[in-house]
Amino acid sequence: MRRRWRAIGLIPLMGLLALELGSSRQGHSRPLWGELPFSVGERLTYTISWAHYVVAGEMTLSVKGRGRFFDRAGVHLELRAQTVGPVRTLLRALEEQWTSYVDPQTWLPYRVEHSRRDGDRRTDIAIALDHRSGIARLSTGRTIAISPETRDVVAFLYHLRTLPLQPGKRYRFSVLSERRRVLIQAHVRSRAVVETRAGRFEAMEVALRVEGTDAPRLRLWLSADSRRMPVMIIAQEALGEIRVELAEVAIGTATAGRESSPAGSQWRQ
Repeated sequence: MRRRWRAIGLIPLMGLLALELGSSRQGHSRPLWGELPFSVGERLTYTISWAHYVVAGEMTLSVKGRGRFFDRAGVHLELRAQTVGPVRTLLRALEEQWTSYVDPQTWLPYRVEHSRRDGDRRTDIAIALDHRSGIARLSTGRTIAISPETRDVVAFLYHLRTLPLQPGKRYRFSVLSERRRVLIQAHVRSRAVVETRAGRFEAMEVALRVEGTDAPRLRLWLSADSRRMPVMIIAQEALGEIRVELAEVAIGTATAGRESSPAGSQWRQ
C-alpha cells in the first residue's frame, strides 16, 4: 500500500509540477487577470482510485484567496490529498498538503509549504523561491538551483490551465518538490469525451512524462471549455491503474454537480 500511495503522491508532482526557456516563454504571453480560467473560491474535489474499483483517497485543488501573504502580493493556492474509507482505517492514514503563494503578475510561486502526515508522524517544510537568483531555499537549510520559470506542484497545475492546448503541441516544464527539481515533458494529444463523477466533459488529453526517471507516465485531461479544469488523471503502475477523477466543482458558495452546465469565470478583484 505504501508504494501505491507514493505513486498517488506522484500524480500532483508529475503534472504535475520550466527550463530557462520555459513554456510561458515559448510564444505564450502571460494571461491578464480577467482572462484566467479560475476564480478565488474555486474548489475542485477528486476521488483517487486504484484498479478501477478501490477508492483509496480524495484530493482537492483550491484557490483560497488573493491578498498580501508574507509581505508580498500573492494568490493562495492549495492541494490536499488523503486516504479515505477502508484504506485509511485498515491500512494507512496518510495526508498531504501543498500550499503555494503565487505572484499575481508573473504567476510564479515565491513561497511553498508542504506538510505530510503518515500515521502519528508529521513532517513540515517551507520553500522560498528566488527566481532572479535561481535559488530555492528550504527551511531545512538546503538550497536547490531553479530556472526562471520553475514552479511547484500546485502552481504548475494552475499554470497548465492557462496554456493554449493545440493537438500536437509540446512543452517542457521545470517543477520543484521538497527534494529536487524535475523536468516534465508534456504532449497535447486529441480531444475526447471524458465521463467523471461530476459529469461528462469534452476534454483535451495531455501526456506527461518526467525526464530521466522510471516514474509512471501520466495522462491528464483538461476540460475543453473556458475553465480548463483537470477532470481526470491516469497513471499506469505495475500493480494497476491509478485514477484521479473529478467528483465535485465548487465556485464561491455555489456548488456545480452533474446537472450544472460549464461556464467561464473571472477573478474577483
